[in-house]
Amino acid sequence: MQMPAAVKRLTNPVVGRLRVPIMSGPNRGLWWSLASAGSGYATGRRAARQMDLVASLVGPGDVVWDIGAHHGFVTLCAARRVGQSGEVHAFEPSSGNLWFIGRHLQWNGIENTTVHPFALSSFDGESRFGGGKTSKMHALGNGDECVRVCTGQQLIRSGAARAPTFVKLDVEGAEGSVLAGLIGTLRRDTILLIAVHSRAAHDECASILSTASFSMLPSRGLRASLDGPWRSDPDMLCMGPEHQVGALTHKLLEALGFD
Repeated sequence: MQMPAAVKRLTNPVVGRLRVPIMSGPNRGLWWSLASAGSGYATGRRAARQMDLVASLVGPGDVVWDIGAHHGFVTLCAARRVGQSGEVHAFEPSSGNLWFIGRHLQWNGIENTTVHPFALSSFDGESRFGGGKTSKMHALGNGDECVRVCTGQQLIRSGAARAPTFVKLDVEGAEGSVLAGLIGTLRRDTILLIAVHSRAAHDECASILSTASFSMLPSRGLRASLDGPWRSDPDMLCMGPEHQVGALTHKLLEALGFD
């Protein structure tokens, strides 16, 4: 049963300070807030295929951008995988979500991650942020919170973050806008895992990525959505023209539905 938003606002400051161990998956053994433990987070079964893919494609020394980090589930996985020689950048403009990310990083002693409290898009400035039935569905242009907006290109050129080797992008339909503000400074061996929220978003992303010679590998869910009614937010895996996929990774991609 979904807890009403008004009740959550009252209980999160208390329940959010209680922590539980994640039971399985790439984040097994890490601490997670009890207030955010539902929807498979505490069990480790949340987006299991996506998490296995992130864990397999990210390694020591990588630079990971988690765009739309929410409470930091992918951020924790990436931080564990990149080690002390790598770095993770978590982008999350929602003040409520940032409250959780900060605690999850602190509880797990993670020091290789920088949290950026703003949204990425195709422009620099400010915008409203929020809306949706849950905090996982907040989107730019909705809601009542005023947040800072920045382009990925500006962030890299200013030296605030290194160009990513791996990007997880889940921004509730604004995928194309984020890519438009980032594509000009992406490495040619970058991997992107994009949650695609509509046919229009897919077409916009495909157009942007093709101009940079990125290959695009749709999941089975995305192929089904493109052939019929749209189903949730299926993934698309994209690889820069200089990225090489090994035989073991090919087998894993097939198992995860990217065949």
